[in-house]
Amino acid sequence: MGNDENTKKKGIMYVEVKGAETNLRFSAAHFIPYHSKCRRLHGHDYTVDVRIYGVMEKGMIMDFVELKHSIRELLEDIDHKLIIPMRSRDIILKKSGTNLEITYEEKHLSVPIEFIYECPLEESSSEQLSRFFCEKLKEKIKFGNNVHGLRVTLFEGPGQNATWSEEF
Repeated sequence: MGNDENTKKKGIMYVEVKGAETNLRFSAAHFIPYHSKCRRLHGHDYTVDVRIYGVMEKGMIMDFVELKHSIRELLEDIDHKLIIPMRSRDIILKKSGTNLEITYEEKHLSVPIEFIYECPLEESSSEQLSRFFCEKLKEKIKFGNNVHGLRVTLFEGPGQNATWSEEF
């Protein structure tokens, strides 16, 4: 019975890291074509909350240190970059030397490729980015069989967030 702590009481166990409190944050610029306000190039100071659901093994679901390290690695790649949704039907992209030429709604930007985060999305909305981060974490972290789900909440500012959850 020593390892039977999951069957003592019915319920769901989860561990969570809160981005605003644990410095899981990044700053990035983006735009959303054909949106009334967001079509202009602008940026956010994002924070990321991550919740993992599962059953305990040896008293825990997952080590917080490993979880935060994996999240930080993902955020480091996108920090201080322009997020470009590479699958957008509304943006025309063309590499020109060391720059990416970006055209949408009769607007034209030329940005050094090193300043770009190429994201395999249709739009760079918080909704799509929360799903993207959830999928990337699922790929990056080799979750044990005791982990049954993952939830990522992306805040683009205080009180404004989008959440994506997946069950395994």
